[in-house]
Amino acid sequence: AEPGKKVVYPMPTYVLYRTLTEMQAAEIIEIPYSKDYSLPKDELVAANGAVTFIASPNSPSGHVVATNDLRKLANQLSGVLVIDEAYIDFTEENALALVKEYENVIVLRTLSKGYSLAGLRLGFGVANPKLLQGFFKVKDSYNIDAIACAIGTAAITDQAYKNACVAKIKASRTKLAIDLKQLGFHIWDSQANFLLAQPREGNAEYLYQKLKEQGILIRYFKQPGLDDKLRITVGTDEQNQALVDALSRWA
Repeated sequence: AEPGKKVVYPMPTYVLYRTLTEMQAAEIIEIPYSKDYSLPKDELVAANGAVTFIASPNSPSGHVVATNDLRKLANQLSGVLVIDEAYIDFTEENALALVKEYENVIVLRTLSKGYSLAGLRLGFGVANPKLLQGFFKVKDSYNIDAIACAIGTAAITDQAYKNACVAKIKASRTKLAIDLKQLGFHIWDSQANFLLAQPREGNAEYLYQKLKEQGILIRYFKQPGLDDKLRITVGTDEQNQALVDALSRWA
């Protein structure tokens, strides 16, 4: 990406794509998601980006983009398709196989979510060697440190522990969704470790501020399509209950 080239992604999605594109002074093309969050494939292809970002599961909606849709997109794009699978451990479907099918696809993963290692700041990409060659031309001369390598290796090797943590979060996600629906919230089906919740009174910003006063931190995005919704990360059962108890007083 550089001035004169386009970076394309559907909205709403991970806000850092915009920030990183602005740093490169590239052109930003944001394609709105429909209300049901179906992928706007034709519009994304027509935008003809040098880079196209697709987060799956997406943030803040939590929905998964079907691998078949991503395959069609990769087949029609001339630029690089970046599939951001930061939250993939909380769902059943992934697009890793597309890396073998298409030279223009890179899949991004992180140990911050499913592996519960947010403080490590360790992520990785999987792509065809021809695509990766371009990254090696511009990468920093210093690699990640030895401690991060050791912790990352241990974490990836211990799939049983990771899967147990993920199972707890998924169970808590289900219960939290039920509890919030009982309070009158509309909850989108989430395949991530958070929920997109719409209060029945549309008073999302008010609830965000009231919770903040109680030391309960959730996400509020003051932008079109999201300003009447809250993004709530699934916590421990005790944290989730504290959230529900607080919301029951104001929602």
